[in-house]
Amino acid sequence: MSPRRERLREETWSRVTPQVLPCPPYPRDDVPRRGSAMSKAKDGPTYVRIAEDIRRRIRDGDPPAGGMMPSEAVLARTYGVARGTVRQAVAELERAGLVASEAGRGRRVVGEAPAGDRRAASTQYETIAEAMRKRIESGELAAGQQLPGEAATAVEYGVSKGTVRQAFQLLASEQTITSIHGRGWFVGGPAHAHTRADDVAAALRREIASGQFAIGAVLPGETALAQERGVGRITVRRAFALLEAEGIVEKRAGKGRVVKTQPKGS
Repeated sequence: MSPRRERLREETWSRVTPQVLPCPPYPRDDVPRRGSAMSKAKDGPTYVRIAEDIRRRIRDGDPPAGGMMPSEAVLARTYGVARGTVRQAVAELERAGLVASEAGRGRRVVGEAPAGDRRAASTQYETIAEAMRKRIESGELAAGQQLPGEAATAVEYGVSKGTVRQAFQLLASEQTITSIHGRGWFVGGPAHAHTRADDVAAALRREIASGQFAIGAVLPGETALAQERGVGRITVRRAFALLEAEGIVEKRAGKGRVVKTQPKGS
């Protein structure tokens, strides 16, 4: 972006955006001007309130969907906070799927489009989002199903992980999919999330209940089960953790995971 356009963008945001002013002698970044939109949201960290204010502006079309966000430096001056605080606020918007990073350009507004209002795909990430949207609508990807990871999806479509992330963020902004920290992306909302670890744990429960693995039997190790079930070792480890939490299996030194009891209701 040219210096002139950057100055114009800063002037526009500074005229209409409520600022957070420092209050000496102790440096603070959480004192909004009286009557501002920021002053109405007194609870929570400053970056959360800044994110809410930017989210409101995006809903109002400033910037519009497809437009570029002001830079971190501009937002920091506008709100009177450190760039680190702005970075945290924008990260919240990225997790919500409202904005997406573009290498070498900045952050573009994905927006909160009305339901059913779809424009023709014009970028790689929009094309991928449309393909995944169709798979979800057809039932190929069911509610609660965990989506393939960014790396696997990038390989499938022949794009970068960043492009896949933008596609996921676009679908998240439509509430078509959701991200659960430490678990991945899922079709629908968090309440429907169902992981591959859940599937492995359910299969082991059935096998224990049927007598395939009797009480006292040693279960196959993580590597063997991962190869057998076609999943990663971390997935097997999480499945074991679920069964251990239910008291069905236990980990014994020198032996591995041992069946402790039958699943409830079996």
